[in-house]
Amino acid sequence: MRWRSIASGLIPIVAPTGGTVAMPAAQQAEADKPIVCPLSAPYRTDNAFARILRHEIPASIIAENARVMAIVPIDWKRPGHALVIPKAPVRNLYELSDRDMLAVMRMAKRVATAQQRALGSTGFAVQQNNAVSQHVCHFHLHVIPNTAPDPRSNPTRAEMDAIARRLKAALPPG
Repeated sequence: MRWRSIASGLIPIVAPTGGTVAMPAAQQAEADKPIVCPLSAPYRTDNAFARILRHEIPASIIAENARVMAIVPIDWKRPGHALVIPKAPVRNLYELSDRDMLAVMRMAKRVATAQQRALGSTGFAVQQNNAVSQHVCHFHLHVIPNTAPDPRSNPTRAEMDAIARRLKAALPPG
């Protein structure tokens, strides 16, 4: 039987007919990776997002206010992919205050609207990982437009800055 790891343990992969099915190799490889940000890990003030929020390292900033920052990630899935990061030092959803969650979601909505206006996106996905697949131990949301995939996945700083400028210009008031 094939197993898939999740934050609370392992679950079998079962077909709708009741039999088991093989997990695609890429998914199994992802499932077998160690958890980078376990829920029990302490918050580290030297994580990449904390340093970006303090403007210690460069980022392609789309928008920023007193509670959150939206940036273009260095490993985008599609052009226009954005991260919305609360300024509060929290590792995961469990630690995020309701007030900060509202600020994050409001910014995510503004970014999604900008993706539609600037890039012609007709939809988007909002993704958030806790522990499994979370690579920076600071809560953040991915707002991923349905633009054409970019096979390179690692844009240049100039490309990231250009997308950030386009999205910033298309942001609704907020």
